[in-house]
Amino acid sequence: MDKNITWIGESNLSIERCSIISKENSFHIKGELVGNKNNQVYGVEYQIVVDEQWQTRFFSLNTHIGHRNSFTMAHKINGVWQIDEVEHLEYNECIDIDIAVTPFTNTIAINRLNLAVGESLVQTVMYINPIDDRISPMLQEYKRLSTNSYYYKNLGTEYEAVIEVDDTGLVKNYPGLFTSI
Repeated sequence: MDKNITWIGESNLSIERCSIISKENSFHIKGELVGNKNNQVYGVEYQIVVDEQWQTRFFSLNTHIGHRNSFTMAHKINGVWQIDEVEHLEYNECIDIDIAVTPFTNTIAINRLNLAVGESLVQTVMYINPIDDRISPMLQEYKRLSTNSYYYKNLGTEYEAVIEVDDTGLVKNYPGLFTSI
């Protein structure tokens, strides 16, 4: 799947461009976005590598907020997450990542889980909020409602939504948060 997609962020007033490129046994994703949260302009660039089963192997984030710049890089080797070259055993059960400012990471979970209609699964993900400069484990539930819609629930905050996707699992509509254009 080689594809480009653009999303408009509704809650953070953002625009994002994302490119997915198929390479041997993996997908390489690059996204760039700018937004405004609470009158604070920010920019985020991310790169993600997933294997052919959509398991995250690598990600990097470059975040710019005002005069603050931060860079985070992580990879999973032999089941152990290393973030900025430090092992983080608390994330070992996390197969998926969820970067708060992009709907693309929902695509990773949706494609990796490959749920049948009516099937659901609860999993722990590595939740990354680059605006707040925070990474934490988070319980999430996905349930496939139809061919192109999924019920999503963040079990920590009780936030829930029905996400619409295209035939490749890319988010088309995430009510109140993101819409593809």
